[in-house]
Amino acid sequence: MLNVEKFLKQNGMNKSQLAQKAGLKQANLYAGLRNPTLSTIKRLSDALNITPAELLEAQDELNPKKGGRTSKYSRMKLNAIVVCNGVHYEASTVRELENVCKNLKKQDTEA
Repeated sequence: MLNVEKFLKQNGMNKSQLAQKAGLKQANLYAGLRNPTLSTIKRLSDALNITPAELLEAQDELNPKKGGRTSKYSRMKLNAIVVCNGVHYEASTVRELENVCKNLKKQDTEA
């Protein structure tokens, strides 16, 4: 489960406000906190003005080990291909995916 309490306090928001700002129904927010997709992680981090990595790292700090295992996000690996305007971008970690998104957002604002 993602821990957003620290970031809610920093932003002066409650979970209802977070759901609204992230474009989620409140029921979907709770489901997203329990078992988030990458899309939900990105939406929540944007709404909280943090990076997806910061959101995942906060969870790892809270629960570094569960039953002798690291939390499911601590060493998250992924294979992501993002296609934008016919150009393919690849990412194999959350940080790489975050950088791809930042670069695409920067290109979009420059255009």
